[in-house]
This record gives sequence, C-alpha cells and structure tokens, in this order.
Amino acid sequence: MGVSIWVRLKRDVAGVDPLDVDGKLLAKAINILDGVAPTLHVRPLKPDGAGGGTYPLPIRLGGILAALLILGFQADPASGASQAPMAEPVSFRNGNITLSGTLYRPDGPGRHPGVVAFHSANGGTRDFHAYRHLATALPAVGFAVLLFDRRGSGKSTGDFGTATFQDLAADGMAGITLLKSRPDIDPTRLGFWGISQGGWLGPLAATMSTDVAFVVSVSGPGVSPAAQMDYAAAHALRAADQGPAVVDRALRVRAVVNDYFRGRVTNRDAEQAIATIRSEPWFGQVFLPNSGSLPPNPKRTTWYVDMDYDPLQVLSRVRVPIAFFFAEADAWVPVEESITNIRRATGPHSALMIAQIPQTDHLMETGTPDAGGPTSAQYVTRLIEWLRQQVTG
Repeated sequence: MGVSIWVRLKRDVAGVDPLDVDGKLLAKAINILDGVAPTLHVRPLKPDGAGGGTYPLPIRLGGILAALLILGFQADPASGASQAPMAEPVSFRNGNITLSGTLYRPDGPGRHPGVVAFHSANGGTRDFHAYRHLATALPAVGFAVLLFDRRGSGKSTGDFGTATFQDLAADGMAGITLLKSRPDIDPTRLGFWGISQGGWLGPLAATMSTDVAFVVSVSGPGVSPAAQMDYAAAHALRAADQGPAVVDRALRVRAVVNDYFRGRVTNRDAEQAIATIRSEPWFGQVFLPNSGSLPPNPKRTTWYVDMDYDPLQVLSRVRVPIAFFFAEADAWVPVEESITNIRRATGPHSALMIAQIPQTDHLMETGTPDAGGPTSAQYVTRLIEWLRQQVTG
C-alpha cells in the first residue's frame, strides 16, 4: 500500500523551511499509519517552482491521521479526499464594527458545515498560534472555518478594551450570519469553537440565536472571571515558591480591588490595599486589573461588567451539542472545579462531552507549558471525532 501526502508548506509549520525539505526532518514531525512509506508532494510556493518537488519519506507509520492534519497535510487528490483548504479573505459587520478575517474551506463541491472561532484574551488576531490547527485540520475533514481579527485587533475596527462579553459574542454571531449567506456553506450546521475567554463566549453566543447548531469550548472556565483570575494568581504565586501566607495576603488585596470595581469600597480603600503589596517582588503575579492602576469610575470598565459573569447560568440555557476540552492541569483555569460546575449546570444534557487531554497546556499545546508548542494530536483527534459524530453524522 502506498500513500501520497499533498501539502503546501509554510515556514512556520513544524519548523520546516519550504526551501529545505527532507524526509528525516519531516519524520521527526509526522507519524502516520503503520507500515506505509508515503511520498510527500510539495506544491511550489513561488512562480519559478521553488519549494516544489516530490520526496519519499522513509518513516514507519504508527500514529493517527490527526498528526498529519495539524501540520496541514492533505490526502492524495487521486483518493477523492479533501485537498488543501481554500483561504478566502472576508469581512463582515456587527453594527458599526467591521471585522476582517479569513475563511478556510474545503476545496470541493457541496455545502459544508462551518465553524466560527472565538479568541483567547491574548490572541486577538486570526494568525494566533492556538488557532492554526483549525485552518488545517477541519477543512481536511469537510468543515469550513472562519478565523477573524477580534475587534480592535489586526485589520478589524473597534476597541477591545471597551467590549463586553455580549459585544464579543455578537461579533461571533455576525460571523455566523456571514456563513449563512454563502451558497457553499450549510446554514443548518454552523457552530462555534472558542478557547480560554472564547470558551465563555461560544456558549453565550449559542443562547443568542437558533442558528447555532453546536459549540466547542476549549479551556473555558466553569467559574466567573473574578474567580478564574484569583485561581491564576494563586497558581502563579505557588509556582514561584511563595507560601500560603503570601497567597492569602495577595488574594485579600485582590478581593478589595474587586469590591472597588463592584462599588462596595472606596477608591482610597483599594489604593491603600494595593500599597501594602506594591513593592513586593511578587506583585506582578497577583494580576490586578489594570496592573493595580485604579480607574476613577470603575463602572465604565469592562471588568465591572464582566468580572461576575456567570457561565453556569448561561450553560444551563444551552440546548445544542457542546464539547469541553481541558488540560489535566492548567495554570489559568481550575479544571476540576470547572468540570464539576459544568456537569451540575448542564444537568442531563444528552449531547455533552467533557474531555481532559494529558500533557497539554491551557491552549492544548504540548511541550513547555504556555510556550506556544505544537497542538496536541490527541486533542485534534478527539475534536474531529466529536464534530463528525454530532455535526456530520
């Protein structure tokens, strides 16, 4: 049996330079079906054909197709399977906000199911590393994927700093509206994928419209933003070898500051609390809103609006299939507490899936935690399996 793998390599994929491809280097990055020696066909990246060619891969197969999909590898065109995804620049509007993105879709006939991606708080542009697997793995199995620059980021207009969760969820719904308008997209099979903060937004957007058919939440906390940041601060301090007394002291200050944003204590009270720890070497690991610089009117901040957002109340209203992916240990999310809360909030949901993926971090990446390593092949496999089961049958 022979396998041909068709790929358009990019310089940022698996550390492979498209002008210097060799089988040994790729063998370190890829595992596929056992016993097959595949041939790699590299499509030319330049008009003169530079970077193109055919390369035998002297490797043994022993993994899963997902390992190929993460890297952007596609099936042989002769097999009739999907080819490299088509990338189309798009723009759409939510009120006076113009959102710029890229639609990745299978290069084949028919109306495809579609996924709109919600961002992590620190990944506002479509090219953020935690989204790359969506643009390669999902089109390869028949899904169109819309990645867009969050409002106020990249080529999108607006201001992220003043956007509430409702605003951001509405931006995602505008993406659903765009996909519904296209003849190559199936309007009955549209859903959201969201990671970290986006893991809150996907379920919220699903309660806003019956056009949403499914939701995937990756590292979406099952606690409020305020509780999530308390956990993150405590985790960071413990990781820095700070003892319980320091953790308790830091969390007490965070509580005062949060109460200032809630309108329960004065600016002076909050400033005095911050002053007691501002000179400590671990101050930066307390993650105070605005780094401890208090706004004169906290009610005009998005932290005031969103800090006590209740994801469980929202989840209790989600009526579509929903999947949650968590790391086994996460520096930013209280995983076990989140899973317990989610199960309680969703009740006997017939299409609920919760999976913990070993050896991954908050962004489902492997290697050194939070260092932008390769996306977990096991996670991608489980994601594709669930989407096929719930969306494409």
